[in-house]
Amino acid sequence: MEDDRIIGLLEERDRASFADIIDIMRSGEAETLFFSPDEGLICRHSCGTYFIADLGDGMDGLEKALPSEGLASVHGERTAMHMKERMGYKGEEPTILFSWDCSEVPPEDSSISGLGTDWVPFVVERYGTSSEEDVKAAAEQGKLFGAFSGDGSIMGFAGFHEEGSMGMLVVLPEYRRQGVGERLERHLIRSAMLAGRIPYCNVFISNTASLSLQAKLGLREGSVRSWWLWTE
Repeated sequence: MEDDRIIGLLEERDRASFADIIDIMRSGEAETLFFSPDEGLICRHSCGTYFIADLGDGMDGLEKALPSEGLASVHGERTAMHMKERMGYKGEEPTILFSWDCSEVPPEDSSISGLGTDWVPFVVERYGTSSEEDVKAAAEQGKLFGAFSGDGSIMGFAGFHEEGSMGMLVVLPEYRRQGVGERLERHLIRSAMLAGRIPYCNVFISNTASLSLQAKLGLREGSVRSWWLWTE
């Protein structure tokens, strides 16, 4: 019942800004560590990542409950700056959370198929943000996909990160500006919806290409900026 109350509050505040937290709470993958409607929320995903939402004017309880180390997605500049300036967390650029706010499931695309673990080195070489372990886990769980041309050549790939966000999207240079990225993300949206999840992604504010893609696809932009922070 407490989770339902928290989800209701987040949806009332701004569903698009907290779509990731709502999704992991609905799926039962989040453990609530702290909650106060006047301060904020701290929960931990089953993979170990913390999700933190700054919700009110107060901060005493939230500050005391903040994790001293680890990887965290922090929704709200005040708490993010506190963790960076006073707790030794690192992370520079904020992200914008986008989510699919439509009941329509995108159609199946026959040019896109799953990538097995034999594709892991290929993906890691071209997508340096995720570790080899994360990419391998995505492949093993059927959450890594490739778009192929008529002659069987791979044109690009995309997948789901460990906590459930859409990403890992790379289109090979020779196939750019042909709608491949759009098709790959539509496939991720479809996969998430068929699994009963909220399709969402985090985009760094400097990633103009991805920001344009989200707008083209019609994903809803959250108003609250988020920071991915970590300790060494």
